[in-house]
Amino acid sequence: MKIALLLLLAAAFASGQRITTIQLDGVQYFVSRMNPYSPELNYFLAYQYCRSLGLQLASFETKEKADTMTQYLKNAGYVKYDFWTSGNKLGTDMFLWMSTGLPFNATFDYMLRRPGNRPADVPPGTEPQRVARESGDSGSADGCVAMVAPTLAWEAQDCTLVKDFICEQTRCYYYNYGSIPVSATQGGESRESLPETSARFAEIADPI
Repeated sequence: MKIALLLLLAAAFASGQRITTIQLDGVQYFVSRMNPYSPELNYFLAYQYCRSLGLQLASFETKEKADTMTQYLKNAGYVKYDFWTSGNKLGTDMFLWMSTGLPFNATFDYMLRRPGNRPADVPPGTEPQRVARESGDSGSADGCVAMVAPTLAWEAQDCTLVKDFICEQTRCYYYNYGSIPVSATQGGESRESLPETSARFAEIADPI
């Protein structure tokens, strides 16, 4: 599958094909169903495909953003298809948006309710959040969130299932880092012993 993905990408770029994107509320999206060269992929390859385009799997942290995309897909007649989002609970018991690292917003919940399904959010105080799963259990069997036909509600499904997917423009986050300029030679061990260094300082302080 990965080789097929690379071949498809190479063929598309070699032939000079342009990708089609849409803009919703100021955000650029790539919907795979709109682009003839885009294959249906599992969650992991969909993530890689988006990154290869300079995009990222779409995250829906706000109700407004989720509603806008859902309405567009319905108007475009795409209610027959499932679409991967960046949501997952891989390696943890908490749903996160992989592309942003943010937890699912507890103020709205579009997850399908099926017997045995956990809620998307974990109420504070009931159990730890962002806790790693036990070794050997990645959670991929039901750990990746897709918008599923025909309602486009969210559902955690097997990450290896092949689906359409939605990419969005990569966001830029700016942090106030306290950077210190250093050279490659800084940070290594001193070539001088402590007594020699102290003697040199003494000579500078008292040149007589």
